[in-house]
Amino acid sequence: MSSHLKRWLTALVAVPLLAFVIGKGGRTCFALLMGLAAAVGLLEYYALVLSRQTMAMKAAGLALGLALVASFYTAGLGTTPVLLVLALVTFATICLAGFKRQTTVPEILYKQVTGFIYIPFFLGHLILIRDWNQGVTWIFFLMAVIFAGDTAAYYVGRAFGRHRLAPSISPGKTVEGAVGGLAANLLVGALFKKCCFPGFGWGLWIVLIMVVGTLGQTGDMVESMLKRSVGVKDSGAIVPGHGGLLDRIDALLFAAPTLYYFKTYLLD
Repeated sequence: MSSHLKRWLTALVAVPLLAFVIGKGGRTCFALLMGLAAAVGLLEYYALVLSRQTMAMKAAGLALGLALVASFYTAGLGTTPVLLVLALVTFATICLAGFKRQTTVPEILYKQVTGFIYIPFFLGHLILIRDWNQGVTWIFFLMAVIFAGDTAAYYVGRAFGRHRLAPSISPGKTVEGAVGGLAANLLVGALFKKCCFPGFGWGLWIVLIMVVGTLGQTGDMVESMLKRSVGVKDSGAIVPGHGGLLDRIDALLFAAPTLYYFKTYLLD
């Protein structure tokens, strides 16, 4: 079976299941889903950039990452600074203990802190969005915009791509694909605005879609950069035809906090 067919078969099974869990599973079920995604994402991240490090370092990151996701569920952003400080102190202490054996620990510390923010912190914003008025609809809006843009960028790039977007990071991505992705972002976002969010003005709404779409593509490029730095094609193999979980949520990781802060400080 071709990889392309696997992608579509996986989507046909996974998308309805995911939509059901998000729409009918309730707040706690959604938070558990985010915790699971954070755990799998962190494990894939560690396999990419911290594969040679101790189990203590990885276990501490996983435990603190899950605690951070749980804090979004129980206290919103209220306890986030405490956990960020605790994570930095914990990671730094573990690194200090291993400095005599490995003088590259400052780089390890940087990668560990980056992963902590990149995955559980960014993902946790989806829990905050889920708690909004029409929170489930906002989640569907964000996912639909991002996934539509990702799909359009892939097919437009294959059909019309001539100009490489960032060949040193991801040779397959093109300027034409990126533009096609943004067009799909606008189309899907406009449909949601018309059907679900008529109270917002069109001006800021279009800006929101463009910012979310652009930073979603940036998130995709960042994950590609991570993979390119270690010479692998996929972050894992947990999603048939798609690679790892990070390969599927890379754009969503950047888009979720973007939506949260844009709506909180500009739309509301």
